[in-house]
Amino acid sequence: MSNRTLLRRISFVFLTGALAAPMGACTRDGSDHVDVVAPVELPIAQQGPLDILFVVDNSPSMLEEQASLRRTVFDERCPITNLQDIPEPYANPVGATLQELAQVCGLAQLLATFNADFHIGVITSDVGVCDERIPWAQDPDGLHTPTPQRGCLQGGLITASDDVAGRFEAAMQSVGTYGSGIERSMEAARIYLDPDSRRAPGCEDDLDGFLRQDAQLLVVFVTDEDDCSHDDGAWGFPNELADEPAACDAEFLPPPFVTSSQCQRQPELLTPVQVTIDAFRGLVDAGRTRDVFVGLVGGVREGDDGLVVPGGCRNDDGAVSGDCFESGGQSNIAGPGAPCDPAIATCCTADASPRLVELARAVNDDSFLGSACADDYRAALLPLFRGDAAVAADAASPL
Repeated sequence: MSNRTLLRRISFVFLTGALAAPMGACTRDGSDHVDVVAPVELPIAQQGPLDILFVVDNSPSMLEEQASLRRTVFDERCPITNLQDIPEPYANPVGATLQELAQVCGLAQLLATFNADFHIGVITSDVGVCDERIPWAQDPDGLHTPTPQRGCLQGGLITASDDVAGRFEAAMQSVGTYGSGIERSMEAARIYLDPDSRRAPGCEDDLDGFLRQDAQLLVVFVTDEDDCSHDDGAWGFPNELADEPAACDAEFLPPPFVTSSQCQRQPELLTPVQVTIDAFRGLVDAGRTRDVFVGLVGGVREGDDGLVVPGGCRNDDGAVSGDCFESGGQSNIAGPGAPCDPAIATCCTADASPRLVELARAVNDDSFLGSACADDYRAALLPLFRGDAAVAADAASPL
C-alpha cells in the first residue's frame, strides 16, 4: 500500500455475521471465534471537516469556465435553498436520491445534505503581487481596479454557516479575468498554504482560519491551460516578475520574451511536479491537515480506451470533444494568421493539462478529474459523496 493510500484511507468498521455473539465466543467445535469485520469506505463528505481550496485560472480566456464553476458550487435549480434547513427527504441522501440531487445541486448544497462542516477558499493562478499586468491591453477603459493576488484569498473565508451562494459569487467576481496568461497554479497553491510565504500587501492573514488540523483538504484546480509554475525562474524558465513593483499602484509590463506558449514548448524548465506532491504530503506530516486530495477541472477528455487522459477539448453541442487544435496557450488569439484563425483550425477551449493530471494521480488513488469543456463540473467532484467502490466503477467515464 502506498503512502498516499495510508494517508487517505479512513475506514469505518461494521460487524458482520451474528452481531449478538460476543467477541471470543466459541464455535461448535470448541475453537475461539471472532466475528468477521469488514472495512467500509464512507464518502469523504461524511468523514469529518473538509477544507476546499479552489485555485482558479484568472486569465482573460476563463469567462465561460468561471461561470460553469459558479453553477457547480451553488445551483439555483436545487430544491435545497437554505443550507441550514435541509428538507427531511434530502438529509444524508443515498442511492437514487443522491443521484437525482447530483444532477441539479451544487457542491455546497450536496455537502449540506450530509451536514458537512466545510470551509471554502478561492485563490487565483497568479503569483504576482496583483492582477492586470498589462493595463492598456486588459483594461483599456480603466474600469478595473487591480486586486492583490499572491497568497490572497479572494472574497474571504466561506464556511457552511455563511450565505455560500452570495459569498462565492463575490469571490468569483474578485477572481475576474485580468490575471496573467502564464498560469502558475501549483505554485499559487503552495504559496497560499505555506504560512511563511511572501504575500501581497494586505493578505498577510489570509491563511488564518482556513486550514484546520482535524479536517481533510481538497485542492481543486480550475483552468483551461496546463500549469506553468517555475518559482520565479529557479528552474531555468524566464522570470516574468523580475521587475514587478511591490504594490498594485504602479503599472507593470512583463518582459516580452515570456509567453505562455513557452510553458508548452519547454516543460523541462518548469518546477517539477514532485515539488508540489511533496509540499501537499508535507501538510499532513506537519499535522496541519488530516489528509490531502487533489481535483482537476481542466484539459482532460475521454481517451480511446474509455479512460480519462490529458487532452485538448471543446464543447460540441453539450458534449466534450477532442476534435480541435491545441494552440499551446494561444487559444485567445484569433484573427488572420493567428494560431486560432478559424480559417486554419478550430482551437480547443482548453489545452491539455498533463502536469496537473500527474499531480492529481500522484496524490489521489482515485483521481478527481473533470473536463473544463463540460457544461458543469459536478462529475469531477462527485467522488466526495461516494465510497471507493462507486468511484472505481465510474472512473472510466467521469465526464
